[in-house]
Amino acid sequence: MANLSTSQLFLWGLKKAFTSQLSKSQILKSLWKKSTATSVNSPNTLPLDIPSKEDIYANIAKEQAAKGTKSPFLKMNQGFSYAKQLISFYRHGVSVVWQNNKKMKEIRKRKYKLEDQLDRAGVETDVVLPRFTPLANTMAQVLYMNLVENRSKNENTSSDVIRTDKAVATTVDEGLFLLTRAEFQLLKRTPSDFAKIPMFAVLVAIFMEMTPVLCYTFPEVTPSTCVLPSILPRIWNSKTGKNLRESITAETAAPLDDYAMKTAYNMPLEHVHLLTGALRLKSKYIPLAMYPKSVLRARLQNYYNYLTVDNYYLSGLNGGGNLWGLDISELVLACLERNLVDDIDALVKIQSLGTLEEKKAEIESLQMKLFQSIANLQNCNIGYLAIGHLLPKPDTGVEKWRNTM
Repeated sequence: MANLSTSQLFLWGLKKAFTSQLSKSQILKSLWKKSTATSVNSPNTLPLDIPSKEDIYANIAKEQAAKGTKSPFLKMNQGFSYAKQLISFYRHGVSVVWQNNKKMKEIRKRKYKLEDQLDRAGVETDVVLPRFTPLANTMAQVLYMNLVENRSKNENTSSDVIRTDKAVATTVDEGLFLLTRAEFQLLKRTPSDFAKIPMFAVLVAIFMEMTPVLCYTFPEVTPSTCVLPSILPRIWNSKTGKNLRESITAETAAPLDDYAMKTAYNMPLEHVHLLTGALRLKSKYIPLAMYPKSVLRARLQNYYNYLTVDNYYLSGLNGGGNLWGLDISELVLACLERNLVDDIDALVKIQSLGTLEEKKAEIESLQMKLFQSIANLQNCNIGYLAIGHLLPKPDTGVEKWRNTM
């Protein structure tokens, strides 16, 4: 039988055991803390919330029924109302990308700078923020160095008390970055969105109400601010995630503790292919053979660095709120980015057609999964993203603990 050791991983268990863990871990305390701050959200980089097609059609039918008349133009009125919503939706999506691009330039060139950088002469200087990937790598390095410094400091501190709490040695300082998560995500999402705007604006002008059909067929042309919920399954293809879950099993990844520590450079190449596909780090239109393995591994490493920084924000350690402050769109995206959604089609269906109880249960489930992922990734590596589906699912009653603790 495969070795399923998970002794080094955080798993949801009994409330008493969790309370004990909570008292010893800085990151668990910060994650669990109630917060009303919302700067973890970057609303202008995500689509505008609009009623679903089904809701719009139902509302028009109710309005007509309330008038006590039967119009032969019901279908036409419903279609017109839906088209009107779509035009407003896409117009807003395109305009905010232009606004975001202006904000991005302001942030990169004037608002913030990287401090204590060495120039070519070896002199310390402050420089403007680089492109997103180098920026995220630099921020991840800051977190790593801070972690090492604190670990060394804790280990060398003389004390009469014998420390058995390993979490104390993995403390990171709070408030390391002036950049908020909202700004961090704006820097990440805007460049690709801005590059898509010229072509997308032309397509909207030509196809009008048929634009959703075009976006469904070619989702890659759609800026993130113009993605309808119905298109999410096309962007985050459930098939790639299913292939990963079927290939990376308890037998092929055992022991799980060890596999969670796999880096982008020692993970089996077959698993690298599966994980990069599930995380959208390669194009489905380019044959896998066209990608050098060094490129895929480098992309995985950069992605891990990005998640390291994003987890620091979502843990609440940088201030500005934690994962509990995420709105639904941000929560879903954060879970998709960490390979925590098993069936995106089912999720979209629940969010659009489910009852209030079903929607609430789904949101709580995503929050618990995200909590566990952030808690574990601090001490794991990119391999953890490939085995999350093998860990026990959190009990639905865990969310209620927050009201009693």
